[in-house]
Amino acid sequence: MDLGLKSKRALVCGASKGLGFAVAKSLAAEGCNLIICSRSADDIQRAASTLKAEYGVHVEGLTCDLSDAKDREALIQESKMIGHVDILVNNAGGPTPSSASSTSAEEWTKGFSQLFLSTVQLSQHFMREMQSSKFGRILTITSISVVEPIENLAVSTAMRAAITGFHKTLATEVASSDITVNTVMPGIIHTDRIDFLRGEKAKKLGTTLEIELKKTAVAVPMQRMGRPEELADFVCFLASEKASYITGQNFCVDGGLRRSW
Repeated sequence: MDLGLKSKRALVCGASKGLGFAVAKSLAAEGCNLIICSRSADDIQRAASTLKAEYGVHVEGLTCDLSDAKDREALIQESKMIGHVDILVNNAGGPTPSSASSTSAEEWTKGFSQLFLSTVQLSQHFMREMQSSKFGRILTITSISVVEPIENLAVSTAMRAAITGFHKTLATEVASSDITVNTVMPGIIHTDRIDFLRGEKAKKLGTTLEIELKKTAVAVPMQRMGRPEELADFVCFLASEKASYITGQNFCVDGGLRRSW
């Protein structure tokens, strides 16, 4: 199936590794040119070189700390010089784990900037570019915690829920310009973040990472964790011309983990 992505340009955030890198790979495989960013200059340049070599598309790797307003503005300005962005994939790393009852004001403020404000600022800017061309895709990777909160991830859960509300509202406002706005809620996808969280849990419980990963996998109806490319391919479809009538939706990619309707 031709997804109609050849020669489109996508900005993928948090793309040096994990889910962001997997999304960038999936888009590049369809012929999409890329702007990718992450906090680490070395990591993002390695990722850019890998994607160029493997898929032969144009890739620009930019350094940006999404929690920093000046960095976000610099990312916008650098993107302008590269060219029009057709597809925006918002993806930010998770904040430090904490409970709802113990999270400090400083942690709430940092999470608000890192997750919510970064998504709003980039979505608002690139939405205006997309309106001029009458085509656009705004996609944000959130978490299954939006619909089923996860223990000890209070900041992540609260901010991603707020992002979901923002995007639902935005989707209605820009639909007539042929811009779609959707969020994707990963369940348990095996990335370095999962290893970190399960490693911390193992320390707390006095078990091992291997034991906690196995417990995590068997909790999923499919009896395994997801692979990054499984989520990435779905994001790629939503970015395509084939998904032109899908907007304002929140999709779980979770192997059946979500228990609610």
